[in-house]
Amino acid sequence: MDKLIEQSLRALLAREGLEANEGDLERFAEIIELYMENLKQLHSVNLGAEELAPVFQPEWSVK
Repeated sequence: MDKLIEQSLRALLAREGLEANEGDLERFAEIIELYMENLKQLHSVNLGAEELAPVFQPEWSVK
């Protein structure tokens, strides 16, 4: 895990009165790295002058 991300995560947990062990940090690292990769892809999209209009469409099936 990137040291800056690890420090930020530890600070966030400490602020909430929590402490993570190394196993917890490794699991957090996997999630954070996946999130960061998806965020990089999102930021790389060139939309030009287009405005974003996010839409939430839950895929719930009621029977």
